[in-house]
Amino acid sequence: MRHFAPFTLLLGIGLVCGCGKKAPAPAPEESDKTSDKAKGSSPPPVDETIAWRNKQLAALKVNQDAPRRSAVDELSYLVLEDPAAGPALIEMLKEKGTSGSGHTRANQINSTREAAAIALLKAGPKGETLLKEKGLAILREGLTDPSPSIREHSAYTIGQLGPIAKPLVPDLQKLCNDKDANVRGAAFDTLRITGVADPVALVALLKHENEDVKRLAAELIPSITDLPEGAVEPLAEALASTNANIQTSAATGLATAGPKAAPAVPRLIEAITKYYPQEYDPKTRRLTSVDAALWLTLTRIGEAAVTPTAKLLEHTNMMVRSLAARTLGEIGAPAKSAKDALKKALTDRTINVSGEAAVALCRLGESQNDAVTLIKRAIDVPTEGVAAFAIDAIPRMGEPGKPLIPLALAKITDPNPFTRFAVVSLVGKLPPEEASKYTADAGKLATDDEADIRRLVARTLEQLGTNASPAADALGKAIATEKEPDIRDQFVEALIAMRAGAKPALPALLPLMANKELPASLRVKVVAVVSVADPASPEVAAALVKAASDDEGAIRVASATAMGQIDPLPPNALNALVKMAKSDAKNDPRMAAIRAMAAAGPRAQAARGELETMSNSPQPGLAVWAKVALAAVNGDVNKSASLVRAGLTDRNPAVRASAAEALLVVGPKSDDLPALLKLFRDAGSTTRIAAATATGHLGAAAKDAVPLLVRQLDDREAEVRLAAAEALGRIGPASLPAVTKLKELQSDPLVKTVAQRALDKIGAK
Repeated sequence: MRHFAPFTLLLGIGLVCGCGKKAPAPAPEESDKTSDKAKGSSPPPVDETIAWRNKQLAALKVNQDAPRRSAVDELSYLVLEDPAAGPALIEMLKEKGTSGSGHTRANQINSTREAAAIALLKAGPKGETLLKEKGLAILREGLTDPSPSIREHSAYTIGQLGPIAKPLVPDLQKLCNDKDANVRGAAFDTLRITGVADPVALVALLKHENEDVKRLAAELIPSITDLPEGAVEPLAEALASTNANIQTSAATGLATAGPKAAPAVPRLIEAITKYYPQEYDPKTRRLTSVDAALWLTLTRIGEAAVTPTAKLLEHTNMMVRSLAARTLGEIGAPAKSAKDALKKALTDRTINVSGEAAVALCRLGESQNDAVTLIKRAIDVPTEGVAAFAIDAIPRMGEPGKPLIPLALAKITDPNPFTRFAVVSLVGKLPPEEASKYTADAGKLATDDEADIRRLVARTLEQLGTNASPAADALGKAIATEKEPDIRDQFVEALIAMRAGAKPALPALLPLMANKELPASLRVKVVAVVSVADPASPEVAAALVKAASDDEGAIRVASATAMGQIDPLPPNALNALVKMAKSDAKNDPRMAAIRAMAAAGPRAQAARGELETMSNSPQPGLAVWAKVALAAVNGDVNKSASLVRAGLTDRNPAVRASAAEALLVVGPKSDDLPALLKLFRDAGSTTRIAAATATGHLGAAAKDAVPLLVRQLDDREAEVRLAAAEALGRIGPASLPAVTKLKELQSDPLVKTVAQRALDKIGAK
């Protein structure tokens, strides 16, 4: 079967090394190479300060990532304690040591000046002040250095600074014309983080003689949120390009300009007429990024585009006529002057055209009876794709289309797969309470022969959350037979979203927990489902206790996390958590067990004595969590909030990691964002994951984190990429600059499902 489309007929924590007084050795895995200073010993005596500072400064010049990161961490604290450390770092910004031309890698420190800049940034307000007062001027000089390598690494370093680098953006943008390809690449990459200073100058690069420059400029234009009138003419000229990427970028830029782009309408119409053949060709029937952008631009321009668009209703290619009708409907009230042309289009022999004309007339409040009658008839047409098109049109008709919804939903078992796909899509567009009436039938399609339909069922039910509960039993049974990993995982995500409504799936799910033939990643997700589906179930508790001794560490972690949700918490479950916290061979399950007791709160009161002992553990990260858990079991986890927030800037990486995780328990606030953003640069992936997750929970208030989260989408650790993608989704529409990168991640098998979920939440089209 062909791939379905919406228009059916169209288209480990890294730690530092140092010297000083020894602290007790950590247990295995928490801190393999924790420095003596990071372990919590006192700073060196005054007479050793200079030697200690110089040792760390020298480490910034070492062309190895681990020593540099260790020194960056230490120097970020020395800035606060040693008056000479900050000025020394400012001087280090002048150092020209780099890892070489073309070597600016994400997740590693690539030059001496980058290391110095990050150390100052991590030092907080004091370091930021030094950067603003003296550091930015040094970096600006680096942008004009005779050495291409210095210019490249200066540009890259500026991208690490975030908002405080804004004054350098005009100078940085000049490097987009640099003769060196690596310098240009670094400049364009950094502009994605800092934003563009001169949109008109950027648009002018679409005519650059160098193809690479044109490509990079085209990629950057869609990220600009406000394009001035001066950009309209060069963007309109670029519509004539034979390069699809440049055409798409130009049209997208004009769409951003909106009504200001009215002078470009004639060239948009010209581009459309050149793009399509005179007659409809089934081989090119699907929309591409180019024509989608062209039509979107006409919609955004609005009234000035109505008359020229209406003339396209007479085009000989039915796809052009169809999309012209759709565009007029999306323009809305300003398109009423085209009503006569749309009424004429109702008689078009092609459902794509007549159907879109019907939708447009409904949206304009014109000829609604004729429009509804046409769509109603089309629902019962057996020709492939006609019913699917009609069903897809119903929610776009607004109020006039509502009486047709029951007729469309009755087609959910239609033999034509296009029709079934359209019905499931319609269910997802209904108000959640109304959709709930049809989710049981949609759930039956979880075993449909067509993978695209099963995939859509999973996504739709997940989006409906608790309202999809009538489909729980069918989904639970479908998991055992589903062969596509991404669909199977999404079934589980849908059940998690149902929460207690997923209880009917338990008989099918509980046996999967112990099935070692299944991937551990799937079993972990199943464990998460059962704990939210029925946290009071003795069977669930027994299964989780058994899973607590599984050979797979990830399963033990998942079972511990799930046991924290059980209510009541049986003594044997609490005993399993205590045993895991005290004696598991791996650090992750130990930490998970303590986190679970924190989540259980007073239900874990019997473990208070054990937690008190653990709170004095020589493992600083574990001790932090034990203190949080103690506050929780005593009935007020917020009493640990000050401890947690202080831990976000602690010298010890293990403490920072635990504090970032525990912030979710005490509740992140918008005031925590600056500290969380600094943790994005932490060497430990656990810390970066926790920081991204906590940032996402701030929602739209975390919009300033979007550029750094986009950088994390390139992290070499899959879990960091996952956390960043999920956070961007939680932030919502403010994450629009991340859309391009999230779409690229749809080819990443480990992240693509979460990336798609993020795109849905952002509202990307």
